[in-house]
Formats: sequence, C-alpha cells, structure tokens
Amino acid sequence: MKEKMKFFKKFSEKFKSLDESKKKKILISGIAIVVIIILAIIIAIVSSKIGAADKKSGNLKNDGFATGKGNTAYISTSVITASNEATKGLLEVTPKNTTKVIDESEYVKSVNLYKGKLYYLAINKTSTGKYTRQVVKINLNGENREVLVDNIETTSIGNDTLNISDGWIYFLNGDSELEKVKISNTDKRQPVSKEEKISYFQISGKYIYYITADDEFKRMKKDGSSEEKISNGIGKFQVVADEVYYISKSDKSLMKFDLNGNDRKETKVIERKVQAFNIYEKTIYYAVNEENDGGEQALYKMKLNGKKNEKIVDLSSANVVIGVSGKWIYYTDKVDDSPYYYAIYRVQADGKNKEKVNI
Repeated sequence: MKEKMKFFKKFSEKFKSLDESKKKKILISGIAIVVIIILAIIIAIVSSKIGAADKKSGNLKNDGFATGKGNTAYISTSVITASNEATKGLLEVTPKNTTKVIDESEYVKSVNLYKGKLYYLAINKTSTGKYTRQVVKINLNGENREVLVDNIETTSIGNDTLNISDGWIYFLNGDSELEKVKISNTDKRQPVSKEEKISYFQISGKYIYYITADDEFKRMKKDGSSEEKISNGIGKFQVVADEVYYISKSDKSLMKFDLNGNDRKETKVIERKVQAFNIYEKTIYYAVNEENDGGEQALYKMKLNGKKNEKIVDLSSANVVIGVSGKWIYYTDKVDDSPYYYAIYRVQADGKNKEKVNI
C-alpha cells in the first residue's frame, strides 16, 4: 500500500511540473481511453445478449430441428418426409458429415442444448393409435437417456414447443396450456399460463412471449404474472434483444417492431416473399419463395443492419426450415431425383460445400 502511495505521489508531482499543453494532452488521452473501454463493455454486453438469444431462439423457431456445439450438430429428421431407408430420430452430425443415432423416437421436436445436455420432446404412437409426448434429457454421446416428464397426452404431433431457461423446462401440456418443471425436481409440474391456450411460445430475457389459440401475441413473466397483450396475428416469431421479427401474413415480408416502444410501429426488414427465417449472431438467414411470381426459390443471408444481403444457395422447394450450427447452415429441401421425398442439406454461409446430410 505504501509503495502505491509513493507512486501516486511521484506521479502527481511530475504532472504538476509539466506545462499546460502537455497536461492537456495527457488529460485528453486519458479521457479517450476511458471512453473506448466503456464503449467496448457496452458492445460486449449487447452482443452477448443478442448472440445468446439468437443461437437458441432462431433454431427453436424452426421446429427446433437443429442445434449444435461448435461445428458438431444435433438434428432431428422429423422435419422431412424421407425415404424408408433414411434414419428416423435424433442424430449427431460431425464436421465431416458422419452421423450417429442419438434417439430413434418416431418424432423428435424442439431440440435444446443446455449445459452440455440435450433436451427435447420425443413423440411416439401408443398401442391405441394416439400420440404421447415425453420430455427427454440425454448426453451428447447418446448415453444416459432419461425421461423427465412422461405421458403428455396429445391427439397429434403438435404442441411441440420446448424451452429451457434458468434451470426450468417449459412445455405445453395436452390441453395446450404452458407448464414448467425444474430440471433438479421433475416430479413437480407447475402451471404457468393459468388456462391460457397457447399455440407457440418463446422465452427471451425475463419474459415468455407467446401466441394464443385466438391468434393474439402476448407476453408474461416466467412465473405467469404481468400478462400483456402486444399485438394480433403475427405467426411464428423470433425475439432478438428488444425487437420481435415475424413474417407478414398479408404479403410475406419479414417485419419487425420494438417491443418497448409506445406505438410499436411495424417496419419492413425484407420486402420479399419470405418463407422461413432464422436470426443467428446478428445475421438473418432467410428463404424466399417467389416461384409463382416468376422469381426464385433461394436461401439468403443479411446482416441485422440491412447490409450484405447475399444469396447462399438455390432451393427446389418452398417447405424450408433453417438451423444454424457453427459454420454450417442446415436446411430442408427436395431430393434432387424425387418429386416427393425431402432431405436435410447443409452449406456454409458463403455458399460453399453444399452437401446432403448422411441420414
């Protein structure tokens, strides 16, 4: 402590001995350094918020069919109509495009990667012909499969949204009501939506954003309080920071508005016929379907600020979902030699190395 005091005392005496012009230069330099540090901290905080939200919510909005750790992806084949030879269930896809079966359930939906474990909905048909859903946790290598919530009754493969936040699993029950269960205590299911019928939901920050059966766009806190109606009829959406992105039902443009603004004025982000989109790390990956208007079907990317709008690859179908894992973009498209079957493809963001995933 004494050494520090001596240092500051010497520095103060030396500073006082300088002429005014040198003092001014030192002060200006010091202020500039402080400003740069503050800006760097602000940018890092904003980037981390956006990046963390995008990696999760964009993939989940696309049926949760893909997630990943680095350049290794975990994908569900439930999003495609594949040939009988194709593997069904949840697969690991390595950077070299080798695959390994993780789960052979008939349908796998809403794949989440949380603290080194995979969580998802496994949907299988019972002996009575009805479907039942399970919330499943499994290691990345496919070992230690554990059913956390069992026998969630359903008449179809719908109600397939699953989100994990702060150690809680959020899911829709057989009546389309939102429930949650703690990962560390899955015996106690707790209602969240209090009889609100929900068709789709997404968690961002301290809020749950959701679409009701009456096509209302609402939000509430994670404990079900502070329910607020925001808008009507926006379809599946993605919340990024303080904005919500969605496809217009009228002209298929990609739209957005500020969730915290008073007027919540809509803004067109992409004025084309957008079929699907996924916002990941400040980039919008989107598919257009303008074939009926003499245009194209293709997968594009564009920065959130509207810059670098570039085509990645042409498409053969309008039935597209998009998942991002590391440097790879996973998407669905028709099989080249079949008018009926679909496959999962992957391509890098610059359009290079397109290939069909080996399922």
